[in-house]
Amino acid sequence: MISEDERSTRRQEYSLTVGQFAKLCLTTRDTLRHYYELGILTPWVDPSNGYHYYSASQISSFFFISTMRQAGCSLAEIGNIIHSLSKEGILRLVNARILDMQRELYSINKKIAALHLGMWILGQFEKKKPGVPFLADIPEMSVTYTAIRKKNSAYHTADIAKDISAHLAKSASDDGLSTFLSGVTIAYEDLLKKRYVYNNVISLSLLPPDGHSAVLLPTTRAVLCCHDHNAPDIDRTYARMVSYIKKNRLKACSDLFSVSMINLYDNETNHTYYKYLFVCVE
Repeated sequence: MISEDERSTRRQEYSLTVGQFAKLCLTTRDTLRHYYELGILTPWVDPSNGYHYYSASQISSFFFISTMRQAGCSLAEIGNIIHSLSKEGILRLVNARILDMQRELYSINKKIAALHLGMWILGQFEKKKPGVPFLADIPEMSVTYTAIRKKNSAYHTADIAKDISAHLAKSASDDGLSTFLSGVTIAYEDLLKKRYVYNNVISLSLLPPDGHSAVLLPTTRAVLCCHDHNAPDIDRTYARMVSYIKKNRLKACSDLFSVSMINLYDNETNHTYYKYLFVCVE
């Protein structure tokens, strides 16, 4: 039994009805009832009439709970924080959630960067004639490599199916790696010898290197060539790129990158494909 003075003091502090408090917090009575039942946001119950009242100071508590919920915390975890009254416990949980959200943000940024790069490359096909090399600046890109195990027989995509699978599996297990845009490389020395064997499966990204698997391309200057199903045989395109580099007295400082964009089919299932080829030069 509380005294009349104590009841008056409580009534002054806890002056907001459930409806008023719900409106101020942009929430519902049901949510407040659920939080009350879980003991994570407790109103004062007036013993004379059984009505529930909230304090204005509890508004910040409500938004703390909402923020932690948005950060991925369960109501049980929030309850443990509130009832433990441990600053260390709050710090541990909050820091863990911040790390989770940073990972999620990085993953989203990686996907956005991949789409931006893909659309930039796709846009190049509208500007240049397929099969004709040209010199241009490219965006600063990072690349991840998976070496092909049997390079001597890696002439076609079917020859490196297991290597592609290994590259994609590595990407799936490492948040720092990107799977799109993907392609292959041919060593420039092999290009000069007209020995067109693949030596790496690669992925490109506009994001900076992760310090672990991805590295920057050596330059942002490159000899490039767009290739699609209407262009001459791709071996002729490779030869034209080498000829262009020699003719313009450029120095190749990377392998040849062959980036597979997308395979399309029309209503008659005719196959259309796009490749973006480039060699970094100085």
